[in-house]
Formats: sequence, C-alpha cells, structure tokens
Amino acid sequence: MNKGLISGLVLLTIGIVCGLLLAVVNYFTAPKIQEVEDAIKYEALAEFYTLADYDLSEVEGSGDFGTIYILKAKTTEGLDAFVYTVNAEGYSGVIEMLIAVNENLEVDGYKVVKQTETPGYGDKIVGHDFNVEIATDLSGFEGVAGASLYSTPAVLEIFQLVADRVEADFGGGLSE
Repeated sequence: MNKGLISGLVLLTIGIVCGLLLAVVNYFTAPKIQEVEDAIKYEALAEFYTLADYDLSEVEGSGDFGTIYILKAKTTEGLDAFVYTVNAEGYSGVIEMLIAVNENLEVDGYKVVKQTETPGYGDKIVGHDFNVEIATDLSGFEGVAGASLYSTPAVLEIFQLVADRVEADFGGGLSE
C-alpha cells in the first residue's frame, strides 16, 4: 500500500479518536459549566435584590438577550424589576452583563458576568461604575479609560439594547 495513503489513514484515525474524546469530555463537563455560570448569575441577582422578597421567573430572550429575570414583589401587584442578561462582542470575545432595572426605569445594578478581554486593559470593565442611573438615559455613561476600543463600546451597546426595550417590557411587552 502507498505510504501516503497509510499516513493519511493513520492521521484520520487519530483525528476521529481525538474528536470523539473531546465530545465525550464535553458531554460530561457541559452541565457542570452551565451550573457554575448559573450560580454566578444568581449571586449577581442577590447583589441587586433580596431574592426572598420576590417571586422570580425566567424568560429566554432572543438575539443579544439571554435569560430575562422577572421579579414580582410578594407583597404587591405588577412587575417590580427586570434583570436582563445581555451580550455584545468585545475585543477578545463576547461580553455578558446582567442589568437590573426597576419599574421606575432606574438601574438598580449591573455586573459583568462573562468576558475574555485582555487582562489589564479591556478587563477593566469588570467592577467599573459606568454611571448609568436611568436605563433610558445614557448621557452620563462613563467609559473605562485604558480599556480597548472595543470593550467600552460593547458595554455601551449592552446598555443601549436594554434602553431600547425596557419601557416596552414594563408596558406589557414581556410577560411570563
């Protein structure tokens, strides 16, 4: 048999075995990774609100919106807050944030929950105060000095996405 053909078959076999091993590892680790990511999100939710005081439900968003958490106070009627999981493309990958907005359209909190930005530069967005107090008014938005040309605009895009839809959601555009 031709040496080139044998080498090709050996390489193909190695590729199939490695691909199969990767699939098996992913099968067993994906649920644990999802569990850890969900725990991070719930910890962030607990930073914004005392969750025991609210009935919490989840709706899957579309496009750049992931899970949208709906909070209803146990003592009142109506929606009290939405917490949006929103994604935008940064320099090194996707930036994911949680943004909590109450019924007065005030931003109760926000947190970067996932990012792969450059350490020391783009990752300065984590924990930064962007000075957004009203979800529909981004005029006071303060970017991060020294962050890449992509990180700060990505965060601004995330806030803009929330600003574009929050009024409609509180007006009945989103329900359980």
